[in-house]
Amino acid sequence: MGFAVVVDSTIDMSAEEYQALNITMVPLNILVGGSEFKDQVEISSEEFYQRMSEAEQLPKTAQPAPYDFVQAYERLAKEGYDGIVSLHIAGVLSGTVESARAAAAQVDIDVRVIDSAAASAQAALQAKHLCSLRDAGATLDEAEESLKAYIPNTQFLVACDTLENLLKGGRLSADQVKNASLLNIKPIFTFNETGVLVAFGKAKGMRGVVKQYVANAQKRTEEQGKQRIRFCHVGNEQGVEDLRAALAEAGVEYIDEGACPCGATVATHLGMGALGIAFAPAEA
Repeated sequence: MGFAVVVDSTIDMSAEEYQALNITMVPLNILVGGSEFKDQVEISSEEFYQRMSEAEQLPKTAQPAPYDFVQAYERLAKEGYDGIVSLHIAGVLSGTVESARAAAAQVDIDVRVIDSAAASAQAALQAKHLCSLRDAGATLDEAEESLKAYIPNTQFLVACDTLENLLKGGRLSADQVKNASLLNIKPIFTFNETGVLVAFGKAKGMRGVVKQYVANAQKRTEEQGKQRIRFCHVGNEQGVEDLRAALAEAGVEYIDEGACPCGATVATHLGMGALGIAFAPAEA
């Protein structure tokens, strides 16, 4: 019957996308404003943003328990799948991948657990690649090998509109926030090769951010050929539309892999108004 695809909620796909792509999603847990929720199941990203804005302290996320993965894996085994590829948020950001590995050791079906070294839109592009391999009839070994080679060729850029959450989280000092705010400087971050969120650059205002994203899209297209691009945001749908318009104006040809609101993991770090873009080669 081929293999099944399992992810966690930090991949930031919609319920419709999971269904259309036949992906099983295991949610992380979110603690915000004194209440705990199953990410994307008991609370939507939009509802989370509202609670995050009202909360005095930054929300926290916790990985699923191994038992949550065991349940998912055993259900898929009963459905007749020959194996499972389980793709998850970078291990440096969450213990989710370790929960999946612990669960994989407890079930009879062959489960290949893979660290995406990313989250959000970047991990979503990886999951879509994995689904295309499954649909093309790839074996479990072929899919694992191809995905591991594909992951380093994906990239994620994300910029903050407000620096409030970076201040609360201790990533920036009060003086740094004050100076950046006065100059309308927006920091841009990326995931490094292990999935740590690191500085990529900075821009003057969100218009400057969009310009940098377009320049990066042009550079990648010149070096690697046409790109698959997925957008994400924290309550900033207009930013996504502005970015799409800027790419069109610049004549960048790409495959639009959709847009999504960032889930709790990215949104908590970067705050409201954040705008992100992920890239992957169209041909892999």
